[in-house]
Parts: sequence; structure tokens; C-alpha cells
Amino acid sequence: MKIQTNRINLRKFTLKDVERIYEITREKFILKWMPDWGMTREEISDLLNWYISCYNDPANMRTMLAVELIETSEMIGMIGCGHKPEVDDEIEMAYFISENYAGKGYMTEAASAFSKWVLENKKIDYLMAIVEPDNIPSEKIIKKCGFKKIRTINIVNSGETEPKEFLYYRLYR
Repeated sequence: MKIQTNRINLRKFTLKDVERIYEITREKFILKWMPDWGMTREEISDLLNWYISCYNDPANMRTMLAVELIETSEMIGMIGCGHKPEVDDEIEMAYFISENYAGKGYMTEAASAFSKWVLENKKIDYLMAIVEPDNIPSEKIIKKCGFKKIRTINIVNSGETEPKEFLYYRLYR
């Protein structure tokens, strides 16, 4: 599986990606919004192994892809979807990008192409995304992709210990 836009490829992960994902997830920009990615190399390797195993089951909703620049083949982030236990097990789209590439429209391209692919290839009526109210860049991305705000929710998100407020968005088929 490969999804391509004008500037990026969304491709399956390989174990060769462990070091680059580890580098990106050390960035404060990433850990501020996704503290559960503060993992060791070994934990990231185990996680990528699991993502890779999910590719073999088309019915599995967990689809995680590397975001890489076409021009240089450099991986700059990741995007994916899967069940979100904290939100009634709905299918969530989540993503991150290295701060060195943020604000250049790459993740908007990735999220737009990926959400379209998910709604065309998975048997779901909608895709959801949650965003912390002060994560303005991420909120702009999902809005540009056509997601509509439904409500505000309070959950204990992955990697957190206390409930937090999130903006809850959906993109329908």
C-alpha cells in the first residue's frame, strides 16, 4: 500500500524506520501533544513490528504509515488510524510531523489523502479526530481536510494520567 500526493508518499513502515521515528519522537514539539510517544528504541521497534503485522489483515482498522518526502525519501512523520478505546472505540486519525517540517503543508496533504483513502477502503461511516484546544496547528489541519467539530469531550488520553479537554471532530464518508 502506498498513497502519494504531489510532495509526499505515505508508505508502510519497515523496521528500518525505528531510528528515524525515535529521533522525531524525541522532539519537544511531538511530546507536548503526544506524551505516549516518549518510548525507548526497543519499545518503538516493538510498536513498529505490531503496525507491520496489522498490514496483513485488511479487516484490521489499525493502519499506520510513514510520511516521507518524494524529493528526498526522508521520513518526516507518521499518520494512521485505529480504534480509540478512550472514545467509545471509534476509529481515530492521528499524526505527527517533525517540527523541522511543520507549517509547510505536508501534514495537511498527508491527512487529506489518508482520510480519503480510509473512508474509501475501510468499512466505516466516519473518521474522527481529537485535538487539544490549544493545538491550533493540528486543528487547522483537520479543518482543512473537511472534518467538522461535533463537541468537546473530556478523556484520559494515551500517555496521560488526568482527564483533559479535547475538541472532537468527524469526517463523514
